[in-house]
Amino acid sequence: MHVTSPNPVRNEQLMATLRSRMRRPWSPPTPTPLVHVGAWLMRTDPALALTGRRCIPRRLQEAGFEFRHPELDEAIAALLVPTTP
Repeated sequence: MHVTSPNPVRNEQLMATLRSRMRRPWSPPTPTPLVHVGAWLMRTDPALALTGRRCIPRRLQEAGFEFRHPELDEAIAALLVPTTP
């Protein structure tokens, strides 16, 4: 089973938001051959990291489910505990 928010984002936006919230600098994308090596080491399919799917939680929405944090930024903010510098 897979679950997604009602407002899916591209991996690029996810990573940019995570870096911003965690005060990390920009980093280049992982080269495709390294993704294949990593997938082999983890015994998974590299397509999971190299291709995308735009998923909407249609069944949850039809059932009236209300997301506590439907937007990425607020969801990440709720997950991260503020730290003192």
